Amino acid sequence: MDNILLDISYIIAIVIEIGLPVLLAIYMWKKYRVSWAIFFLGIALFLISLIRVPLNNIFNSFILQYFVGDLAVVFIGLFSSFTAGLFEEGVRLIAFGAIIKERSFKKGIMYGIGHGGGGESMIFVGMSILISFIAYKFFPEVLPSYSLEQISDIRWYFPLIGSIERIFAIVIQISLSVMLISAFMRKKYYFILIAIIYHMIIDFVSVYVGYRFGVLFTEIIVFIFAVISAVIIYILRPNKGMLKSS
Repeated sequence: MDNILLDISYIIAIVIEIGLPVLLAIYMWKKYRVSWAIFFLGIALFLISLIRVPLNNIFNSFILQYFVGDLAVVFIGLFSSFTAGLFEEGVRLIAFGAIIKERSFKKGIMYGIGHGGGGESMIFVGMSILISFIAYKFFPEVLPSYSLEQISDIRWYFPLIGSIERIFAIVIQISLSVMLISAFMRKKYYFILIAIIYHMIIDFVSVYVGYRFGVLFTEIIVFIFAVISAVIIYILRPNKGMLKSS
C-alpha cells in the first residue's frame, strides 16, 4: 500500500513541479499578453546562475576538512546562501538592467515564473525527480543500490511536501523578481541590496532550521517566507492603470 501511495505522491509532485510553472506562464501570456521570451529568459538565466554550484562544492570540501557539526553547517549554509543571493539576483540584474528595456510589473512576474518556476522547479527539481522516478520504476538496474534504498525507504508523503515547497518557492522567486524590476522602474536601487539580503536570509534560515529541527519545520519556515513574499508583491504592485499597460 505504501508503495502505491509513494508512486501516486511522486506523480502528483512531478505534475505540480513541471506543470504549475507552465500554467502560470500561460495565464500571464493569455491574460496580460506578456511574451514567452521573458519566461524562457528566466529559465536561461537561472541555469546560468548555477555556475555557483562548483564554487559551493569547493568551499564545502574545504570547510569539512576543518569543521564538523553546527559550525560546518553554519559556514556552509552562510556561503551557499551568499552565492545564491549574489548569483541569482545578479542574473536578475542583468535581465532587468540590460536585456529587458521596456520594464513592467507583469514582466517582473513572468520573469519570476520562469526563474523560480521554469528553471528551478520545472528543470532543476521536477525533471531530475521525473528521471529518477522513471529509472526507479522501470530501469532500477541503472541506479546504485544506495539510491534504490533511499527511494524505497522514503515516506510516501515526502514528494508531496517537496512539491508544496516548490509552490512557496515560486512565490518567493516572483517577489524577488518584482523587487529587482521595481528597483529600475521606481529608481530605488537599494531594492537590489534588499533582494540579495532577503534571498540570503531565506536560504540560510531554511537550511539551518532543516538541520536543527527537520524537514517539516523547514516547510513551515518556507511558508512564512512565502507569505511575506506575497505581501511584498502586493505592496509593490502598480495601480490599475499601470497594470493594464505594457
